[in-house]
Amino acid sequence: MKASFERRRIIALAALVCVAAGSAAGLTTGLVSCTPADKPVEARPLTAAEAQRLAGMQARNFKDGRVGVRASLGRPGAEIKLAGWIDWRRPLTYLAATAPAPGPDDGLLQAVPGIIATRPGRADGGLPPAAPPAKDWRVRPSTATTSHPAPIDSFVALLFTIASDRPTDQSGAVADLLARSDSRWLGTDRVADKTVDVLLGPAVPPQPKPTATPHTTATPRPTTTPKPTTTAGPTATPKPTTTASLTTTPKPTTTASPTATSRPTGTGVLPSGPAAVGPASPTPGPNSLAAMGGAVRYWLDGDGRLHRFEALLGKDLPVKVDLTREERPEIVAIDALGGRTTKPRQVNAEEAEALALMRQRNRAAGGGRITLTVPMLPAGMLLANGWLDWRQTVAYIGAYDMDRKDERVLMRANRGGVTVRNDGFTAGKPPPLPPPDGQWQTIPWTARGDELGGLDLDLLLNEALAVSGTGEDDAEALREAALWLRRDTLAGGPVNVYEIQKGADVGGARGAARMRYWMDRTGVLRRLELRTRTGAFAQLDITPGDVPALTRPRV
Repeated sequence: MKASFERRRIIALAALVCVAAGSAAGLTTGLVSCTPADKPVEARPLTAAEAQRLAGMQARNFKDGRVGVRASLGRPGAEIKLAGWIDWRRPLTYLAATAPAPGPDDGLLQAVPGIIATRPGRADGGLPPAAPPAKDWRVRPSTATTSHPAPIDSFVALLFTIASDRPTDQSGAVADLLARSDSRWLGTDRVADKTVDVLLGPAVPPQPKPTATPHTTATPRPTTTPKPTTTAGPTATPKPTTTASLTTTPKPTTTASPTATSRPTGTGVLPSGPAAVGPASPTPGPNSLAAMGGAVRYWLDGDGRLHRFEALLGKDLPVKVDLTREERPEIVAIDALGGRTTKPRQVNAEEAEALALMRQRNRAAGGGRITLTVPMLPAGMLLANGWLDWRQTVAYIGAYDMDRKDERVLMRANRGGVTVRNDGFTAGKPPPLPPPDGQWQTIPWTARGDELGGLDLDLLLNEALAVSGTGEDDAEALREAALWLRRDTLAGGPVNVYEIQKGADVGGARGAARMRYWMDRTGVLRRLELRTRTGAFAQLDITPGDVPALTRPRV
């Protein structure tokens, strides 16, 4: 877990070299004003004890896990308020943004390192609802590692950075480096009825030189598309099936699904803008705060708990954050960020047998209505609905961009490929039956895709078609390859959520496989979940029932 967390944390660290746009001196004379004017205190170097507390701050935050967050971003009178919670162990943050006046800067935000999900709308009472809304989320990669990050993305990256599961035996070496750095003690203050020290320190604490080659114990969550596998459906070893060819990596075409042609839709929460401002400065010295991610002002109590911090995210864009450490609610992630916390374990014999019989049970169920939700690059969400026929190995859907409903495509998929037609239906409505005549193009699976590999929409449809058959899979092999992740509910009924490692997943972290399978108590698949090229999750939900004749369209 620790190695996995550290790798995910790199995403949050990468763009913080300029997170505090002012230098240490600039912050000391600008934002820093924490002692009464009649009791001036001159900044001084950290003592050994103060350096040790600052060095242990990240580990303390990680150990505490969840805290409340109250922040203001911007100058007084024009600041945007942010309120909610962060879980540093998962890691996950859930916030509501409230502008001075109702408008487009209001909204909900959930984020994991590297991924931002936003939903427009003003939250009642300034706090996000405990149960996040299920719909209308936009998902995008964080801009924190780009040359022009959005302020909210830099803020979220800083939130994640102030916690770490770094081994405690490194804290002494980090404290020594901090004591020799430009970090400073600025004075004392009172926060939450506690006397705290106010310290000027780095956004990214210095890293001691490794004494040995670290041993990698886990693989980070993938944020790009892994190479596709040749195994269709839930089995540990490739077996020939009637739909095995559907997982072949396709090539790009001009008529690909909306995932290939989507446009940015914006963040939906907070205006974007650069985090670093002003002319380029000379290369900072190794002890300077600029060389450690920039200067941040920390309010630390005697136990090393952080209660407040301040920084500059851009010119005239200060951020002030209070951490309410008595707030420790469990944060539920939206489906696009993985849903409830997983507790991976190997499947038992009964579960492995149920997975081995899933294809047969799906085929016996026949199919039903399907809905799809697919996060798209560079931003936005693709929605689709239609039908899946497991007996005929056919799916028929109408797909559209949630924010550009004029971008619509009808798709009929089978074992050989897809037949597509632009337009021809109303966004949000079922695709027409029979399909409209004319303007269809048939494309084999091997001719679809782009430079990143198979399209996320295609991969979901491929797997949905593949998990139906007359043969039983190898239960013993599944006991080795499959993991039980959690028990959950879907459409009001209980389900078990599994993952099955195959192809590029093998050897990766537990719980980080590309595909997840949600199975109901009858052993029928109710949801396919795909870790997309954005790093977020896409869902294909199946509601078993009668399936109309999904006739081939007249091209």
